[in-house]
Amino acid sequence: MDKKLFINQVDNFYFLAWSLTKSISSLLDQTGIPAHRVFSASVIDQFFFFLNSPPKNEGKIILIKEDVSAYIDELIVLNTKIISSVDDVVIKSLAVDNQENKRSGIFPKIFNSHKWSDCASMRFNRVICPVYEEVLCKN
Repeated sequence: MDKKLFINQVDNFYFLAWSLTKSISSLLDQTGIPAHRVFSASVIDQFFFFLNSPPKNEGKIILIKEDVSAYIDELIVLNTKIISSVDDVVIKSLAVDNQENKRSGIFPKIFNSHKWSDCASMRFNRVICPVYEEVLCKN
């Protein structure tokens, strides 16, 4: 393998780590889940490195000593969990909706047209955040 091809592969590898880090960091910020509850101790430093550093600085790749492939593997697992948890969000929503319907009698249904699912913060607090906490946080 020639030097230019090798450098291009390393560049793409680091860019993948950086872009997955930014994506997962955004979800963690939105749900309020701290990174140390999601990432293993062996890769948490890499998470903060890629979060705070662009993949290139003045056209040069900033190399780190740690195993980036293990970090990317963990990012891919987390990304898969996020994608597959959409089903869990739907199931949890249906369960909460069923629970709410059982609680309310006939009169509140007639006079009150508002449902828990009409409010974004209630949907987030009762369904979305608990599902992502359960799916993403390591035990």
